[in-house]
Amino acid sequence: MLSKEEYYENVKKIREVLKNPENLKCTCPKVKCEWHGNCLKCVAAHRYFKDHIPTCFQNIFNGRIKQIAAIFELDAVEKAKNPEEYWDYVREMDEKNQGKH
Repeated sequence: MLSKEEYYENVKKIREVLKNPENLKCTCPKVKCEWHGNCLKCVAAHRYFKDHIPTCFQNIFNGRIKQIAAIFELDAVEKAKNPEEYWDYVREMDEKNQGKH
């Protein structure tokens, strides 16, 4: 466990990292996603539905999951990604259904 002094030093490092606008940019490759760049809403939706973790987090976890799976002699298979065109369809349907509430 960290001491309170070590914890404080970590908080200061995080604050420095967050001062750099480059570190605040959305890294998700799903640029057509309605929530791209709005990480708070993206993470909240993924947390609510518990279907999978956001794409931008997957590279963090995939390597570790594969290491754990190897210990148990299991295979880790990535879930198929939805095609980018699906977001085009969402926008098309939103426009079509606009005002039909």
